[in-house]
Amino acid sequence: MLPEEARARLCTLLPPTAFTDFVPTVHPSHPSCTQGTVSNIHEDVEMRTAAATSLEKLDTSFFTDGHFLAAARTFQDHLYTGWLADAHKEKVQKYESGVRDGTLHAPWKDEVWERDHRSAPEEADQQTEPSSRQPDAIARAGDAAELKLVDLAKNSVIRKGDVLAYKRVFSQLNLVIEKDVIIQSVHSRSYAITVLIEPGTTKSLPPELLAANPADPDGPTKSMTVTSPNMLENGILDVDGRIERSRRPNGNAWKCLTVWRWRQEPEGDVDMLAFEERGGRENHGTLFYLRGCFYHDR
Repeated sequence: MLPEEARARLCTLLPPTAFTDFVPTVHPSHPSCTQGTVSNIHEDVEMRTAAATSLEKLDTSFFTDGHFLAAARTFQDHLYTGWLADAHKEKVQKYESGVRDGTLHAPWKDEVWERDHRSAPEEADQQTEPSSRQPDAIARAGDAAELKLVDLAKNSVIRKGDVLAYKRVFSQLNLVIEKDVIIQSVHSRSYAITVLIEPGTTKSLPPELLAANPADPDGPTKSMTVTSPNMLENGILDVDGRIERSRRPNGNAWKCLTVWRWRQEPEGDVDMLAFEERGGRENHGTLFYLRGCFYHDR
């Protein structure tokens, strides 16, 4: 048992409901409230703090009440997991600042599904004839399949400065290919897009290309002009060089390319954004998803 002085101190920290003389009351504005039952819970707390007879009226069953035990265990869990530590406070501050400035985003649902189903064979890897797959692809896309890549560029669904992240799992070859390209320009008449890409198996683009106002590329950076996702996918795989054209399954390239874009025009120290993932851009969805949204919203 605690000494009497410690118990008296504990009583000053407990709510009025922990004592046997507590009388439940309702707010004065409640229709069932009568003049004789009106009380102020804050006044009760002050009186309890000053009263010396609180020990005699303490209801010890308060400490075995399920609500108190649940709150106590939750508080202990917070202490054990370090929720009140400085390191956790820094993580919370980083999360809040990331939400405010737009650099933090939840993983796209397609990425989560692929992460959780890596062992499942993908439909895109099945070796079937293009003629037999085309009706299925059109059926899945619905009427939106009539839209082409140039239509998305013409209507600014994709635009200059967007990063197109390519990812495809070739399960039969036990190989995952990921590669980023950035849209350098959109032709004013044909709306064909010109993209920049790094040679070989390099996945990420250099920081100087991810800046808000990048300079003209130099060195090994390559460029290509495309008018369809399939053309872009073949160009990416040609540059990557690990899969020959004869071994590439016929799949839906619209679902393999994800658009990354700034939520709003970068402000502040824009040069530092280039060193963040894809220049601080956010995942806006696959070309397949954006095409469907544009078709139904137009």
